[in-house]
Amino acid sequence: MTNVKNSDAGFKHVTIVGCGLLGGSFALALRRSGFTGRITACGGKRSPQLAVERGVADALETSFDTNQPCEADLVFLAAPISGILDFLKTKGHLLKAGALVTDAGSTKAEICRAAQIALPAHVAFIGGHPMAGKEHTGVEYSDAHLFERATWALMEEHRATDEQFKRLRNLIVSFGARALVTTPERHDAAVALISHLPQLVASTLAILLDGKHDGSVAERALAQQLTATGWRDMTRLAGSSFSVWRDIVMTNQPNVTQALSLLIAELQNLQEALAQRDYNAVQDLFKAANRSVEEHRAIRLNAFEKL
Repeated sequence: MTNVKNSDAGFKHVTIVGCGLLGGSFALALRRSGFTGRITACGGKRSPQLAVERGVADALETSFDTNQPCEADLVFLAAPISGILDFLKTKGHLLKAGALVTDAGSTKAEICRAAQIALPAHVAFIGGHPMAGKEHTGVEYSDAHLFERATWALMEEHRATDEQFKRLRNLIVSFGARALVTTPERHDAAVALISHLPQLVASTLAILLDGKHDGSVAERALAQQLTATGWRDMTRLAGSSFSVWRDIVMTNQPNVTQALSLLIAELQNLQEALAQRDYNAVQDLFKAANRSVEEHRAIRLNAFEKL
């Protein structure tokens, strides 16, 4: 992990809007990387105060509530997507000239469009998305190591200088993350497949053990008692809150729908193979899956071997 001093990063005051898991972890990662500047928090009824009480942030950021200019050099938007969009549209004009805004929103196209339209010309914006998280939200789950060995997407279609982009990228690398530059459209299509679809699959799989399906395949009580690591691993994401995922599926609906259609088609092929006792086709599925997993592991290992 690279140590980044305030002067090196170009930031002396960082404001976190939405100090939950990601916002709180961003603050803790800042401190761990050597940042000694001021960290303020706002957004939400209780989380900013809790962040201060836990030492995650130094103080509350009150400028936006009082309609006063915010003096932060870097503003990290870690609220739900609807909160990010609302902030850009209603509070962006309060940011000082030269400020840099970035975000942690799970979808990028709509957020980047809103930033382009709503933010004043003197405020820079770089869309971002750290591919890190937990099934639990809240500042109490903040982790200074959350972003280590995580991929952090940065949007190449941004309104910032090359120097500002370099500073943000260096800051992210100082957390132990890998910066990956892409476009909002390509990002949203990719995360629909590798992030949003797994969440929906986990949630759907979990409801097969609710009362509605008791006896459809097996006795619910017996199945619950027999669950082991396979079921727990596959349904871990099912504990996620819909308050977060509502915005994600709404702002990425076309891509998520397409990913679901692809999965359903593959499941139908598998169902048909099993119905016809075509175990060679099932074997082919396993072989293809094995190759895909090994390829992904090799790519990920290569991406982080120098970190």
